[in-house]
Amino acid sequence: MEVLDAIRAFRPCSSFQSRPVPPEKLKTVLSAARLAPSQRDIQPWRFVVVRDDERKRLLAQASPRGKLIAEAPCAIVVFAVEEDIPVTVGGYISAYPLDVAVAVGHLQLAATAEGLGTNWLVEFNEAKVRSVLGVPEGIHPLAVIPIGFPAEPNGSSAPVEVHGRKSPDEVVAYDRFAW
Repeated sequence: MEVLDAIRAFRPCSSFQSRPVPPEKLKTVLSAARLAPSQRDIQPWRFVVVRDDERKRLLAQASPRGKLIAEAPCAIVVFAVEEDIPVTVGGYISAYPLDVAVAVGHLQLAATAEGLGTNWLVEFNEAKVRSVLGVPEGIHPLAVIPIGFPAEPNGSSAPVEVHGRKSPDEVVAYDRFAW
């Protein structure tokens, strides 16, 4: 699948089949995330793949949307490494959330291209995530990504008509801020 096809096809997946994600597909998805660009090429991310059912059940308890985590064959928890994040955006905000977001975007588009569905969960209890996964201080969970084959045919792998998106004129200006 071409990149623009994956962009058009991507939709957050709200239910998953129980079949496992083949290791080669998981490796492709994680490789895409790993290859994402970052400020000064710092790569402030780490990824923990959770496949164990009991650990997924405990991780699911850390999120109000935990049903997705428990239902998916695996979940990828995305972390930022504090020592790797000296860069700021405009001198006032750390760049690591943006860097990690780019990596998650790569991960989700690669998953779509592989016929997998994902959902980006940011609602979770940090202390519970840390406890379940044994996360040390200085490492910050930023996302939990359930991943698997979509239960619905158009769950995330088939192009669908995009509705409700703003027109290019509403979001793009040239040479100056013009809204």
